[in-house]
Amino acid sequence: MGRVTTTIARREMLLEKERKLEERITERHVKAFLDLLILAILNGNPMYGYKIIAAVHKEFGVLLSPGSLYPLLHALEEKRMVESQSQGGRIVYSVTSNGKKIFQNTVTEYKATIRQMDNFINSNTRNPSQGL
Repeated sequence: MGRVTTTIARREMLLEKERKLEERITERHVKAFLDLLILAILNGNPMYGYKIIAAVHKEFGVLLSPGSLYPLLHALEEKRMVESQSQGGRIVYSVTSNGKKIFQNTVTEYKATIRQMDNFINSNTRNPSQGL
């Protein structure tokens, strides 16, 4: 009885690790391309930090901390990609014309890279029925 229970527990642990890996992939992509996502969110839609956090959470299920968002917003501001304005006691961020230009160029490069990665993964994925 103990052996069966141990085997079931191990199997459940492996399944949980797989679920966490899938969740982490989304989170890793969001965090890796957060600057691009921020520019996309702000493109034509100025908003304050909390709204950006809410938009990312709603779209991707990833909850950003203010400690990861605000330093990036400040870095984008230093690069003249976003600008901030005080409105009603809140800091509202918007994309600059420079930020829009960089965003368009980056999106083009991002899409090409994703296509290349997709092609690579597809060409190296074996059908489970084929075996190794």
